[in-house]
Amino acid sequence: MPVVPPKGLVLVTGANGYLASVAIQVLLKHGYRVRGTVRTASKYGWMPSYFGSNFSLIEVPDFSGDDAFVEAIKGVDGVLHMAADVTFTHDPIIVDQSVKGITNILEASAQEASVKRVVLTSARAAFPYKITTDTWNDAVFEELKKPADAHHSQQRSMLVYAAAKMQAERAAFDFMSKNNLHFVFNSVVPNVNFGTTAAVEHLGFPSSSCFINALDKGYPLGPVFTSNQWFINTEDTVLLHLAALTLEEVQNERIMAMAGPFSWKEIIGILNRRFPERQSMVKTAEERPLDIGEVDNTRSEQILRKIGKPGFRSLEDSVVEAMESVIAADLLANVPRTGADDLIDMIFKGASEQ
Repeated sequence: MPVVPPKGLVLVTGANGYLASVAIQVLLKHGYRVRGTVRTASKYGWMPSYFGSNFSLIEVPDFSGDDAFVEAIKGVDGVLHMAADVTFTHDPIIVDQSVKGITNILEASAQEASVKRVVLTSARAAFPYKITTDTWNDAVFEELKKPADAHHSQQRSMLVYAAAKMQAERAAFDFMSKNNLHFVFNSVVPNVNFGTTAAVEHLGFPSSSCFINALDKGYPLGPVFTSNQWFINTEDTVLLHLAALTLEEVQNERIMAMAGPFSWKEIIGILNRRFPERQSMVKTAEERPLDIGEVDNTRSEQILRKIGKPGFRSLEDSVVEAMESVIAADLLANVPRTGADDLIDMIFKGASEQ
């Protein structure tokens, strides 16, 4: 029997996020009840009716505030802490706030006897070149010690993001090691997610879901904004979270949610071959060859098989799924803008940076 059985209540933080919104759909499909957190509930009043009767919404305005999650965690069986600050600010205070956020969740879970599992969404940015369960990207802190003008704006913001992800994950494992608690903690570490997008009519194309949409509209945002990295199908990432939440043998683990390397040239080739009718599609994009390091994802593939999947889904399947969401969105009267639209304006349309 799963540690957190179907009909159990799962708290998903950052319910309005790209990965979290897909996770909510997958959890509901598997028979779970879901409570989602957002910072401002009035902005997301559509969520309960959209996701159905087994979903409820709760407002947590400041993850780093004292006792921030005490009410949200009451009665839950498991927690997926998927929320992250993706404003890509240059202010290192985000690092402290991220650490405080996961610490608040673990402290609240320690006070709630019903909690059986807590799972944190980390990121590939938390790791150095060689990615194993024992490696950490400590070099990022040396970079952040340099003057702010030592890096261009995008570099600096990514350094802050990487430091926040790493310190939050490390702090969580440290907290667990120092306290004798009644629940198990695991982390899941994805890189770039491609695949289906949930609630496009309400959320637009946030996070990495924006890249395929941008390519379709003629903007090579992905090749400009981020180099070749490791990909994973969005639902595979969610299923690894589900495994971390439910499988008895998965305890105190860092699960590498990375299926394989990708290049933008490869992605553009897939899109042009599978969707030749999309006349505005980017046909080619310049990118420099990049050695993106080593990833040990053997354990992750084993875990996917344990929950009945044959392994990671392919890059082509993931890109096609993403494009199908873009095509479906074209039929909508209005798709909300996201930060990606601002980036497109700034980079490709000549708008000045605010």
